[in-house]
Amino acid sequence: MSWKRGAYPEFTLEDAVAVLFMLQNPTGRKAVSEALDLGEGSVRTLLRKLLWQGLIRSTQRGHSLNGRGMELLEGISRHFSEVRRVGEIEGHPAFALTVREPGKFKSIELRDEAIRFFAKGAMILVVRNGEPIFPEDGRPLSETMPELAEKVKGAFRLEDGDLVVVTWAEKEADAMKSAYHVALSLKEEVLPEEIKSLVR
Repeated sequence: MSWKRGAYPEFTLEDAVAVLFMLQNPTGRKAVSEALDLGEGSVRTLLRKLLWQGLIRSTQRGHSLNGRGMELLEGISRHFSEVRRVGEIEGHPAFALTVREPGKFKSIELRDEAIRFFAKGAMILVVRNGEPIFPEDGRPLSETMPELAEKVKGAFRLEDGDLVVVTWAEKEADAMKSAYHVALSLKEEVLPEEIKSLVR
């Protein structure tokens, strides 16, 4: 039996988490599809599952989180932030997020995770005295990339001990999702069951 892979709605845990952050404000299906580079069928399925879970409301203005959805997102946000655009690196769109209390990690493994998830490259930084630094040698990001350091500091309320993940890729969607992928590789166990069940 032959079948087309594209005929099946497919999305990842990273897509589901990205959608939750997007739906803090009413967002149309087309906007979700374009931002995440997902087929409309996949977006429809994902939104329908969120509706069944009782996490979103749908109006003519689009879909948005309801009270329960917002509570769920607040719980996730205690562990990692929403991605933010922080300019370009090597001519590619770059995004960043922060991870609270990351625990033990190896920078090179986290960079590999990002690249496995379609990033062109990634930087893993730790916040010390309010500055993002390279954990391997304690070098501040501001020494080598002052503009990026300022953008990161402007985009987030950095706290000492936070991890800052910066990823870049040819497509914005891949840069965003690879950053979420790194956060999830550190924090998947704290994700609520409702979210994990979306991709089963």
